[in-house]
Amino acid sequence: MTGKKARTVAAAFAASAFAASFVAAAVFADEPYVAYDYDWWAETYPVQNGYIVDRVTTGADLKIDGGLRNPSDLFIYDKTGEIYIADTGNSRLVICDSDFQNVREMKAFRYGEDFRLDSEKIGERTSLNRPQGVFVTEDGNGETVIYIADHDNARVLACYENGDVWMEYTRPSSDLYDSGVTFNPKKVIVDNAGNVYICIKSITRGAVMFSEDGLFNGYYGANRVEKTFNAMLNYFLKFILTREQMERRTRPVPVEFSNFTIDKDNFIYTVTEAKSADLDVLKKLDPAGRNVFAKQGYDDMIWGDFNSPYVHGKSYKSSIVDVAVDGKGDIFLMDATSGKIFQYSYEGELMFIFGGIGEQKGLFKTPNAVETYNDKVYVLDGVKNSVTVYKLTEFGILVNEAMGLFNRGLYAESRGPWEEILRRDANYYMAYIGMGNALLSLGEFKESLDYFYMHSRGGYNRAFKDFRIDFIRRNFNNFLVAIFAVIVVLTVLSKLLKRRKKKKALATAAK
Repeated sequence: MTGKKARTVAAAFAASAFAASFVAAAVFADEPYVAYDYDWWAETYPVQNGYIVDRVTTGADLKIDGGLRNPSDLFIYDKTGEIYIADTGNSRLVICDSDFQNVREMKAFRYGEDFRLDSEKIGERTSLNRPQGVFVTEDGNGETVIYIADHDNARVLACYENGDVWMEYTRPSSDLYDSGVTFNPKKVIVDNAGNVYICIKSITRGAVMFSEDGLFNGYYGANRVEKTFNAMLNYFLKFILTREQMERRTRPVPVEFSNFTIDKDNFIYTVTEAKSADLDVLKKLDPAGRNVFAKQGYDDMIWGDFNSPYVHGKSYKSSIVDVAVDGKGDIFLMDATSGKIFQYSYEGELMFIFGGIGEQKGLFKTPNAVETYNDKVYVLDGVKNSVTVYKLTEFGILVNEAMGLFNRGLYAESRGPWEEILRRDANYYMAYIGMGNALLSLGEFKESLDYFYMHSRGGYNRAFKDFRIDFIRRNFNNFLVAIFAVIVVLTVLSKLLKRRKKKKALATAAK
């Protein structure tokens, strides 16, 4: 009991002393950034690094003509481990293996024999113009298919590895698509059914959705409207003003999401880059476009930094520009403001924060894409023209092992790793929650309360409820004996009182 409370006090003390320890931590850290986490009060405190820089590869290192110039997107194809880079400034795709070897480019394309839209185009040549997004999957025949968001050509190309184009997704002619809105694809993803989702920054109604054959299917996953004063005023005015008067008022519109990804279970994750947005910064959408996180009660969740740094009279709020999801369901968010990567478990628990803005290895100027592959994290910098690869530290491997067991509901099995994590770093917040759940699953309710205290309100409430039920169950016989004893005592006392009253009444009558 005393040791566990001491660890809690140590964590709280570390949080309050974070500012004083920041410089010292930077001196002794192996990386150019200080890893930190957030406690119960949303205060920062230092923790061990979960990731360290494995390598940094620049455009010059790729030994390809022109290197990289203002690249916009990064995609790693899980099936082969190949890396695809949208080299925007050079209007091409750069492709290499996971070791950044066997480098090749794709910039010239041909409308193939099976081009589905216009037979007259078959055999014609075409090229890219400042592509900003890339997605790779396979078709029903197992062939690799590459989708390219060809931004300045106002289209998405779908082609095979040999450059043969079999589909071209362009501006819809449907009345549902506003005639005043441009069609400049920024990002593209494809689900298991072949549906194509295109992110266009000028559109606030969600992703533009096409069938595999190019049929426009409407919009998908629009953000909600922020509850601003103007939005609330319009709600009340609609009961007073006429339709014509309401149409003349400015209508609030949702903020468009800026990027997205799709996981192996076909859930689509969208992120909103706008610093003014507090709603729907990160969403997890099911095939019907419903936000799973909202249904799970994550509406008040803060993604990215809890506290906005305030420097030279200006507040720097997180600006989430990209999202990646690994095979375990862990979520990685790229914050362009701070240059940091935030790793969350699939249930939204913050695991690690790493990276930053700067010139050193492991720091960025303009990070704009994040990907994961084989427990490594890849970050593209559009100004440094480089890809930084992070790998797990020993501590990070331990946390990932514990979180993997934790998220599969194997709480008892995760106890050992959580204990080792706390032995190495008594500040690590999630370890207390993990230990609390492990002890709760083993029926050690009182001990679990000590770990949940000041770390998880929900966990503490569950543990206290189970502790109370267990206490009653274990002492049920004692309670019965006590109740029976009380009844006997009350019965005896009642009879004695009656007898005493009777004697007193007889004595009074005798007088």
